[in-house]
Amino acid sequence: MKAQTTSSPAELADRTVQLVAWSMFAVALVFCLSVAEFFASEPTAAIIDVAVKVLGIVILGLMALLYFWKFRSMSPGQRRQYLVEDGFLQVAFKKSMAQSWMLSFVVLVILQALDNLVLGRLPYMPLEIVIQSVLAIMLVLFSIAFLWFARTSSSDE
Repeated sequence: MKAQTTSSPAELADRTVQLVAWSMFAVALVFCLSVAEFFASEPTAAIIDVAVKVLGIVILGLMALLYFWKFRSMSPGQRRQYLVEDGFLQVAFKKSMAQSWMLSFVVLVILQALDNLVLGRLPYMPLEIVIQSVLAIMLVLFSIAFLWFARTSSSDE
């Protein structure tokens, strides 16, 4: 018989954080596709629109499944204990949130400084597209930072 291995609370918390980070990357992809839809031709925009809706539904479904599968049966105390563990991925998650927040503002300041060179060449964009662009930048930077910190943290061990 195979012995069933149980993961430590830190390993479970790390897996949850990793799923959240990948979900944030998927949401960034949705925002990028929404912005691309604005610039695409009519037939391509229709295809991108369907892809955005399907991806959005898949992400919501997976996150709901994760919540109901993992957390719904737990009491609030168990949930706090489960998420309080300090695994290396959670440390990477916290570092990447701080770094990506800072990097996002640097990118936005650079774009503001290069307003006439970069942004002046773009067509007029509605506020919704601008907000989606900023959110896409922030989430992509977070995902890249998380993958970077998770890679360096795991190779250190």
